[in-house]
Amino acid sequence: MEGVSVTSLKQDDVFRRYPPAALKRTPHPPWLEEMLGSLKSAWDAACTPALFRETAEGRHPPLRAWQLFLERCFPIVEHFPKYMGLSLAKTTYGLRPGDASIRRWLLQNLGVEARHAEWWIDWMQAAGVDIPRTFEAPMTPEVQALHHHLLATCLGGSLAEGIAASNWAIEGVTGVWTRAVVEPFTAYARDGVRMDAHALRWLRAHARYDDAHPDEALEILKLTTDVTTGEPARVGIAAHRSLVLLARVFESCGEA
Repeated sequence: MEGVSVTSLKQDDVFRRYPPAALKRTPHPPWLEEMLGSLKSAWDAACTPALFRETAEGRHPPLRAWQLFLERCFPIVEHFPKYMGLSLAKTTYGLRPGDASIRRWLLQNLGVEARHAEWWIDWMQAAGVDIPRTFEAPMTPEVQALHHHLLATCLGGSLAEGIAASNWAIEGVTGVWTRAVVEPFTAYARDGVRMDAHALRWLRAHARYDDAHPDEALEILKLTTDVTTGEPARVGIAAHRSLVLLARVFESCGEA
């Protein structure tokens, strides 16, 4: 066949045999149902700290609390694609069931994450945060603990542990609180703060699409967790630690 290399034929054959399918929702196996049940209280605590709850209820917390949140959480936003990159490095193509789908999902998710640090900076600027000082400031102890956990888990843990700690726990909670505060947050414009669509791109984007990511992350856990070993317990521990540490980060933002 003139003009077609043997290499391209082999690649096309691999793609036909192992096409990356979408990660669609399937019934949870018993081990996952048990894990989600055990994590519910930690999940609820991370989703509803005082800052988010009061904002969602229209009680208009002091803008300084949101400034602290934006300053202190920036390192996690900036590093998040790096955590995912460590998970991506553990995927293969065609060697394990679902690998191609997981690889494509992570790559697409990384593409979405590409501008998020910049959008967060836009939000900080609108809220009156000193951005150069934020870049230079060391991580608070709470943020450092979460960062080290995510970095260590995505680097040294299994693929399932890293996905549970980052894409399920962190992105999942983010989807909940952003949907709760996205509209009430615009009330801060009454304080002379410029909260327009440009400033709130990060918040609106996560309120819109992070409802799907946790469910897709759970599908990855089903595909990659070895239930014949103790891995389900380790996956639960990794997710639980993320939720607990994330709640501590949020709580610390109420402390000037």
